[in-house]
Amino acid sequence: MVDRRLGRGLDFFLSGGKPQGQPVSSVVRSEPDARKPIDEVVLADLDTLCVSPYQPRRVFAELELNELADSIRTSGILQPILARRVGERLEIVAGERRWRAAKLAGLAKVPVLVRAITDQDSAVFGLVENLQREDLNAIEKAHGFRVLMDKLQATQEEIAKRVGLDRSSVANFLRLLDLPEDVQAHVSRGTLSMGHARSLLALPDHEAISKAATEAIKQAWSVRVLEAKVKDAMEQSKAGSSSAAKSKGRPVWLNELEESLVEALSTPVKVRYGRKRSQIIIECAGREEFERVFQRLKNA
Repeated sequence: MVDRRLGRGLDFFLSGGKPQGQPVSSVVRSEPDARKPIDEVVLADLDTLCVSPYQPRRVFAELELNELADSIRTSGILQPILARRVGERLEIVAGERRWRAAKLAGLAKVPVLVRAITDQDSAVFGLVENLQREDLNAIEKAHGFRVLMDKLQATQEEIAKRVGLDRSSVANFLRLLDLPEDVQAHVSRGTLSMGHARSLLALPDHEAISKAATEAIKQAWSVRVLEAKVKDAMEQSKAGSSSAAKSKGRPVWLNELEESLVEALSTPVKVRYGRKRSQIIIECAGREEFERVFQRLKNA
């Protein structure tokens, strides 16, 4: 999905948002201008660095870290780690993989570019760095976009512009967070592809999704086969709902409305229509399900 350069690369952020070609200060000013951030390039002890809570990456491939560590032993760290001061520590904003590899390489100190960075920009930097390198799996990207939306209080459209993607791509990643945790784990490990995951989202509840996911892995279904299986299951479900509705004498449009809500919210929905008063009842299995449905309605 992420196969083109992002609109705002790390070169933009590292230059403080200045056009290319304009130098960036790397010297501590004795009399700093309060209106401008102070940049420092320092050799910092590895132990003074700590991981950012906004880091979207959750898995670091051991083989790749070892390869990077070998490169660092030979050539050193060619690009400083970007960090910000948080109390007595330096919180990594971009470059956690280099920091981990430096530990493996046995380094005591690493070059660090220290900059005054807000929580919001820290979240953006960490996500953009990993998106550019295409290091994140689909679930990590989804969590990263969710963190950005929460931190920036921004819409999907605004986040898409911020990281240089189209809105539909961001929306597709965020939908993966509606999957049950066991299925999200399969997507993270690569047992299921993003195409499989998107197909599963059409099913009405977590139980059906988990069951179909397990069968897809067991039978090694392709995305196309899984799509066909899901379509058949939905048609059978709709046929059963329509038959039950007809026996009760409910209007067809009311059944269609109810089915549309079930499909959109991925949870059971009942519509009770009356001339003077009507109700839409959304069933949620626990608080997690309730919050998921709430966020979907809020962002609709």
